[in-house]
Amino acid sequence: MADWLLLSLTIFIMLVGLAGVLLPLLPGIELIWLAALGYGILHGFTWPGVFAMAGISLLLAVGLFSDIWITGLGLKSTGTSLVSILLGVAALLVGSLLLTPLVGVFLGLGVLAVLEFRRHKDIKKAVTSAGSAVAGWCLSFGFKLGIGLAMIGIWVIWAVWG
Repeated sequence: MADWLLLSLTIFIMLVGLAGVLLPLLPGIELIWLAALGYGILHGFTWPGVFAMAGISLLLAVGLFSDIWITGLGLKSTGTSLVSILLGVAALLVGSLLLTPLVGVFLGLGVLAVLEFRRHKDIKKAVTSAGSAVAGWCLSFGFKLGIGLAMIGIWVIWAVWG
């Protein structure tokens, strides 16, 4: 009975984490990782569990930075300057930490667009850079969703065979 409760609670928390990938107000892949860790602590870490947790942790690390590197690749393809990208990311992080993630996104986009407008004196290029950032950010949601599903898949294999 206790195993069934642990499995059910872990699955529920992981599904909430998966929903959090699409709803930025909820924690996402971090919650999936915490659910797997909690399962391992309560169930016990056998050898399959150690390898599964290592794989889940590696996916977490890749997923945590996917917003930045996927968006950055898109921005570099449009010729956006590295300074604009870095200052936009800094504004995003500060806004996200001090206010909310959504405000951080708008602040980062605003800083990026203003810097690119100052650089080129062309509103079209500034909007293209900001649009590229939005497209990269949207692509990163799909990527994180895949990461979250892979994390859950590894955990399922662990729970079934571990």
